[in-house]
Amino acid sequence: MKLASFTAGGRERFGIVTATGLVDLSARLPVPDLKSAFGLGPGVLEAFAGAPCDWALEDVSWLPPIPNPTHVIGIGLNTKSHFAETAELMNRVPGDYPRYPRLFMRSPHSHVGHDQPVVVPDVSASLDYEGEIALVIGRPCHGVTALHAAEYILGYACYNDGSLRDFQMHSNQVTAGKNFLSSGAFGPWIVTADEVPEPSRLTLQTRVNGEVRQRLDMADLIFGFGELIAYISQIYGLQPGDTILTGSPAGIGALSQTWLRAGDRVEIEIPAVGTLSNPVVASGRDAA
Repeated sequence: MKLASFTAGGRERFGIVTATGLVDLSARLPVPDLKSAFGLGPGVLEAFAGAPCDWALEDVSWLPPIPNPTHVIGIGLNTKSHFAETAELMNRVPGDYPRYPRLFMRSPHSHVGHDQPVVVPDVSASLDYEGEIALVIGRPCHGVTALHAAEYILGYACYNDGSLRDFQMHSNQVTAGKNFLSSGAFGPWIVTADEVPEPSRLTLQTRVNGEVRQRLDMADLIFGFGELIAYISQIYGLQPGDTILTGSPAGIGALSQTWLRAGDRVEIEIPAVGTLSNPVVASGRDAA
């Protein structure tokens, strides 16, 4: 299934995405949002997969699939290719990978949904793209092993870990550059894990104005999905809807100073999931 959150008829809703429209689960289930629906038990959401659509795709505005996660956890420098391309810049030895994942947090207000504008703020002109595969947690998860981590993955989504590079470099903590309002994007929907039987074969491509800038396959990850969940769940009591950003490959704009500008469009495609597409605008005053 493809699960999404969206606005239609003047209110926020959630439901199942089909080829012809959306089945509105918010009108059918006694819960306020998609992450709450994960706790209703096995088979509840699937029971509506064949229901008639309530909304046409062109009649909705997309929200991040989980508008209100408790945690959005990013992993810095988690691909071999990105580690290598930044090694000299960051005074690191190529191939001397970290012993543990490098965690940072993103605010839910720092990303937008599919087809919503990503914003270059007035105080910076160095907005960069980072295409990533997002893992969405489906049930409470604390202290799990890598062997059993997949049991806690509800599904997968596309993510643009948009980064203001100048603010990111203000200190040795990247938080400032990762949390500008509407600087990233999440969506367009979550594809449930049962639709991705071989996550080790997932691939990703990032395009700016149709030009391919990044390519990712799972062999590029330093820490795999199971390792990430096992490590993070030692620290956090992960909740349904929590989202883990698993790492961006080589090809970032920072090395060539090719920043995102108003009028650009960023597309992040995971063939097994879909394509997250967002226009870029100059400031919050221009955002819809």
